[in-house]
Amino acid sequence: MNIKALLKSLLLRRFSTSLLLLQLALTLGLIVNSVILALDTREKLLRPIGLELDNLLVVESRPTSGTFKDSAYYRSIIEQDLLKIGQINGVKAVSPQVQLPIQNGGWNGNINDVNDPPDAVHERELSFVANYYSTPDALASLGINVVDGRALTWADEVIDRGASEYNIVISESLAKALYPDKSAVGQLTNRGRVVGIVENFINRPSLPDSKQYYYFVVAPIDNSAFTQHYIMNVEPGQMAQVRTKVGDVILGVQPERDIMDIYTMAERHGEYYQQDTGLAGLFTMLCVLMLIVTAISSYAHAQFHVSQQKKLIGIRRALGARKKDILIYVLSENWLISLLGTLLGIAFVVGFNMLLSAQITISKPSVFLYLSASLLVFVAGTIATWIPAYQTSRIPPVIATRTV
Repeated sequence: MNIKALLKSLLLRRFSTSLLLLQLALTLGLIVNSVILALDTREKLLRPIGLELDNLLVVESRPTSGTFKDSAYYRSIIEQDLLKIGQINGVKAVSPQVQLPIQNGGWNGNINDVNDPPDAVHERELSFVANYYSTPDALASLGINVVDGRALTWADEVIDRGASEYNIVISESLAKALYPDKSAVGQLTNRGRVVGIVENFINRPSLPDSKQYYYFVVAPIDNSAFTQHYIMNVEPGQMAQVRTKVGDVILGVQPERDIMDIYTMAERHGEYYQQDTGLAGLFTMLCVLMLIVTAISSYAHAQFHVSQQKKLIGIRRALGARKKDILIYVLSENWLISLLGTLLGIAFVVGFNMLLSAQITISKPSVFLYLSASLLVFVAGTIATWIPAYQTSRIPPVIATRTV
C-alpha cells in the first residue's frame, strides 16, 4: 500500500475528501460526548439516595377555602389528616412537609455555632441548609434513623420560632461540618440546640454526599399559602392500594382542597434527572443519525472514486493486480481518511465537551472512550466501503482496452 499515492489521490478530490473528514470528526465529537452524557446520567440515577424511594409516597394538596387561613383550624385539619392517613392499611408512618428531599433550593437558611466569631468565614453551603419543619414522625416517614443522641418528640415543639433554645436534629454531614473535632450533640447553633444526629440522605443531588446539610424541627407548617406535602412510609407491596385510597381519605376529612399530585419518591427522583435523560437520549439519536450519514458518505465517496478510475483499475488488472490487491487499495483510501478524521476528531471531542460543560455538568472524555468511538466509526466506514471495493475488484482487465 503506497501512502504517498493514496494521499495524492485524495488531494485530487480535496472538496469531497474534506467534507468526509469534517463529517467523521463531527461524528466522533457527538459519539464521545453522547456516551459521556449517558454514562453520567446513569451514574446519577444509580447514586445511593439513602432513602427507600419505592416505599415513600407523597401527596401534594392546596386549600381552596378561606377557612384554612385560620392557622388553628388548619392545624386541626392537619392533625385529622395524619390520623386518618396513618389508619390506612400499609402506611407505617406519615408526616407533613412543606419541602421534600431531592431538590435544589427550597426552604433553607444559614447555620453556625453561636460561639463563632462575627467575622468567621464559613463554607458557602452552610448558608443554604435545608429546614424540615414537621412533626416528630418526620424521620420515621422518611425511613431514616438517629445515629447519635435522640429523636425529636412533641415536647420539642417550637412555640416561639424567634428563640434559639429550641431543639433540632441535624444530618451527619452537617454535624461534621459544624463540629469536626467533637460531638455535635448538645451544641447550640443559631438554629437551635442539637439533640440528635440522623443518617445522611441526598437532599440536594447537585452536591456531594459530604455536603448534604439539613436539620429537622418539630414545627408543622399551618400556613395555607404553601403547598402541603404528606409523605408516607409504605409497607413493601402495599403502595398501589395506599396510592388509590389516600386522596379520598384526605378529602374525606375536608373536601375544600385540591389534590395536586400523588407520586412516589422514585418518580420524583426520575423527574429530577429528566432533563439529563432527555439530553442524553437526544444526543444518542443524533449520534446514530450521524453514523448512518457518515457511512452513506463513505460509500458515496468510494463509489464515485471507483467510477472515475475504471480505466486505471482495468490497467492494473491487466498488469497483474489481483482482486485482493484492488480490494485493499479501495479500502485503504477509506482507512486513511478514517485515520485523518480520527486525528481531527480530537479537536471536535474536546470542543463539544467544553461547550457542554459551560451549560451542564459533564465528565471529561477519556482515551479509552475516544479510541472505542474511533473504532466504531472505522468499522462503519469499512462496511460502507466494502460494497464498492468488492465491485471494483471484479473489474476485468478488458476494461482498460475498451476505454483506450
